[in-house]
Amino acid sequence: MEFLKRFRIPLLSVLVIVALAGVGAYAYQNRTVGYKDCVNVNAQSVATTFTYAGKDEKTALALLKEKYPKTSTKTAEGLGEYVTGINCREASSTEYWQFFVNGTSSEIGAGTYTTKSADTLEWKLTSF
Repeated sequence: MEFLKRFRIPLLSVLVIVALAGVGAYAYQNRTVGYKDCVNVNAQSVATTFTYAGKDEKTALALLKEKYPKTSTKTAEGLGEYVTGINCREASSTEYWQFFVNGTSSEIGAGTYTTKSADTLEWKLTSF
């Protein structure tokens, strides 16, 4: 009986920690990641312009993916990697994501453009 009195609080603490760890593990295994979140997104409710700041020595594409993890891309021979969707908003067959640096349409791809911290990067969904 003395044993239970002496170790009751530490034992309860361990049980609570184990229970919380189990709940956390369950939540982690059942989380939704990436485009699973985008399945029922209405295209009209998603922004069509995205703006973010540059960071020295990072490409515009790497920063885009960092800031908006639900960015999708494709790779085409001669073009390299290009953006097809940002934040669950996919371009339709008559649209494309246009990339701007400091308000000017970029002449090089976002995967090639190395940003500076003073840059303002912007993506606009544009119709053909």
